[in-house]
Amino acid sequence: MAMFAKKENWEQKVAAEVGGPAPAPPPAKTAQPPLKYGIAETIQLMRSLPAEQNGELVVRVVRATLASLNVRLPEIIDDASRKEKAVRERIADFHAKNAELEKQLEAHRQEIASLEADLKETSEVKERLQLAEGSAPAPAQMSGAMSIAADKLPTTTLIGTPLAR
Repeated sequence: MAMFAKKENWEQKVAAEVGGPAPAPPPAKTAQPPLKYGIAETIQLMRSLPAEQNGELVVRVVRATLASLNVRLPEIIDDASRKEKAVRERIADFHAKNAELEKQLEAHRQEIASLEADLKETSEVKERLQLAEGSAPAPAQMSGAMSIAADKLPTTTLIGTPLAR
């Protein structure tokens, strides 16, 4: 029957037979802290169960499973509350970051609109100058052009009075 003795007793018996000192007794078993079981593990458990078929039965199974693991529901509920608070804070942080980015985006849109208006005005003025440059007579032809232009000047004012030349 010694063959079926507990390990501690077996080691003591072997040591006594061999003549050596008995090994030190194993440390006293202390109560292990319960396994950390929180909302994340409960969510994982709930996902594995067919909650949509019979919700009440699923809740009873979960309660019984957790009770068998010495897990208290209030602890999981507290953990769920902490997680909710942390998630809400992260959501608020992201909303704040998004609001700041939207302000920057709006400022960039206004800057783009201003630059586009400036570009349009610059392009229009450039085109007018190019037209003027292309239609302007060369300096050597100026004197002849002046005499032709002088012939085409109006001879009366808008009210019909003759102009003095």
